[in-house]
Amino acid sequence: MKKRTIIIALITILFSINGMGQSNNIGGVTTFDYSNLSWIEAFDSLHSCMSLRYPYTEWKAVNWPEKKTVTRPHIEEAQNSGDTIAFIKYLFEYLYQIPDGHIDLLGELDSFKQSIIAGSYGFNMIPIDDGTVVVSFVPEESPAYTAGLRSGDQILKWNGIHIDSVGNKECLNYFRNYATSEGRMFSRYLMLSRDSINSSSEISYLSNKTKVESTITLTAFNDYLEMYFIGLFNTAQPPNMDSLVYYDELENNVGYLYIGAETSEGITPEEIMQSPDFIKVQDAITYFNDNDIDKLIVDLRFNLGGNDLQAAVMMGLFYENTSFYEHITGSYDDNYEIIYSLLTEPLTPKYEGEVAVIVDPNCISTGEGLAMMFQRLENAQIISHWGTNGSFGMVDYEPVLLPAGLAVSFPQGRSLDENYVIQLDSDSTLSGGVIPDIRVPINVENIILQWEKGRDVQLEYAQSLLLDVDEKIKNHEFLVYPIPCSNILNIKITSGKIANYKIDFFNSQGQKMLTNQLNYTGGNQVFTLDLSHLVGGMYFYRISSEVKVVLGKIVIEH
Repeated sequence: MKKRTIIIALITILFSINGMGQSNNIGGVTTFDYSNLSWIEAFDSLHSCMSLRYPYTEWKAVNWPEKKTVTRPHIEEAQNSGDTIAFIKYLFEYLYQIPDGHIDLLGELDSFKQSIIAGSYGFNMIPIDDGTVVVSFVPEESPAYTAGLRSGDQILKWNGIHIDSVGNKECLNYFRNYATSEGRMFSRYLMLSRDSINSSSEISYLSNKTKVESTITLTAFNDYLEMYFIGLFNTAQPPNMDSLVYYDELENNVGYLYIGAETSEGITPEEIMQSPDFIKVQDAITYFNDNDIDKLIVDLRFNLGGNDLQAAVMMGLFYENTSFYEHITGSYDDNYEIIYSLLTEPLTPKYEGEVAVIVDPNCISTGEGLAMMFQRLENAQIISHWGTNGSFGMVDYEPVLLPAGLAVSFPQGRSLDENYVIQLDSDSTLSGGVIPDIRVPINVENIILQWEKGRDVQLEYAQSLLLDVDEKIKNHEFLVYPIPCSNILNIKITSGKIANYKIDFFNSQGQKMLTNQLNYTGGNQVFTLDLSHLVGGMYFYRISSEVKVVLGKIVIEH
C-alpha cells in the first residue's frame, strides 16, 4: 500500500507517535525510534538509517556523505542554541533536497511554519512554457494588487537578483516534496512568495498590459496560509472534492469522473470490489454506458494515492485483457527481492469510449499508477499542463521517530515494470512520473483565464479535444485532431511564426513509420495527412523545427 498524503482543510489524518526508545519489529515491519536522543545523535541515526535503507540512492544519485557533511554542522549549531525552528528547517533541507514525494517530515511543525513561511507577499507566481515566471493569482484586496501587480505580469527580479537565480526555496514546502524538474520549479516559486511575517522584498516586474517595467516593495503579512493553499492547486481545483469519487455529465454528452485517492483497506480483489469508492466508480461507468456517453474526462488532479491493489482492480473497468500493473519489492532487509506482483483483470461493466485524463504534480503514488494504466490504453490520452509527481515507491513502513515531536517517512520498497526496471520514480535527471501525451499550454493567456477569469483551462481543453471542437481552444500552437482518427489526421498550426516543421510518426516499438513536411506560412493553417496506409493502433508523433519539439500520441482506427 502506498502512502496516503494530506490536504489540510480537506482531509484530516490523525497522526500519533508512540515509542519505547529502541528499534522494534512490529508485524514484520522494522521501526526506528530516536526520539529520546539528542538532536545531533538523532540526526546521525536518521542519516545512517536512510543512507542504508533508501531504495533509490543509485537511481537518484544521492550523495549521502556530502549531505551529512553539509547538514550536520547546522544541526549541531541548532542543538547548541536550542533553536527548534532551525532544527526543523535544516531537516527539511536535508530531506527535501532528495526529489521524492514520499519523503516527508511530519509532526509538530507549527513553530517552523509560523517563523519561516507564515507571511504572504499577497500574490502567487508560476513558471510558464517560455521559461518566464508570471503572477498567477493576486486578490484585489491584497497590497500587491494595490501596488499594481496583476495576473499575467512577468516577475523579473527579486531583491535585485534575476528571478532565475533566486535560491532554491522548494525545500521549505512542508506539504509536498516534488520529484520532477517541473514540479520542483513550480514549488520553488510558490515558496518564494512566502516569508516570515513583516519581512520585506523588492520585486521588479513587467506589466503584461502596459509592457512597462516597475519595482515595488512588499511586506509579508499573516494570511493564515490561505495564499499558500490556493497556490498548491497549480491547476484549477477539481469541480467537486467533497468526496473521493465524484461523477457527472458535462455539456455535449461528455462524462466526468474525479478520483481523489485510493483509500480501501482491502487486501484482496474481492474486498476491493466491496469498498464504497470502487462501487461508486463502477456506478459511474454504468451510468456513462447506459446514457451512451462515449467521451469521458478522468480527473486525477490532487490524487493523494493509497492502495495499489485498488488502482489495479479499478482499472479492470477500462481494460479488455489481463494487463501488468507492477512488481513490488521488499526493502533493504529483503535485498529488494520481488515479493508480489499486481495485474489488472478485466471487469464489468467496461468503459470503451474515448478518455482524456487530467493530472498534475500533486497526483502522486497510486494516483500515478492510475494515470500510467490509462496512458497504456489506445483509447485514452493524458491531456494536462503538467506531468505527475514522479514518486511511486513503497512506503508501507513505520516512520523514523525523532526528538521535538518529529518523524520522517520515506519509501523503502520499489515498484518495477515488466522488465524489472524502476517505474515512474524520477531519476537523477529529475525525469519521471506520467508525462502528458498532449500538453495544455501554460502561457500568459491561460494563466489569466484560470486565475483572473476563474476558468478551468485544462478541463475545457480536454473537453474540446474530445469533441474535436478546436474553436474552444485558444492560444495553442498545435492542434492535432481528431483522436482517434480513421484515415485522415488534421494538424492546425496557429503560432503565427513562419517555419518549416517536420512531423514523424513512430509505432509503439519506437520505429519511425512516416515523415511529413509541414511548411507553415502563417495564420491559422491546417495540414491534412493521409494515414490510411498505416495499420490501426497507437502511434507517437514528434513535430519539430529548428527551435521547437512537440510530442504527442494518436490512435488510428480504420
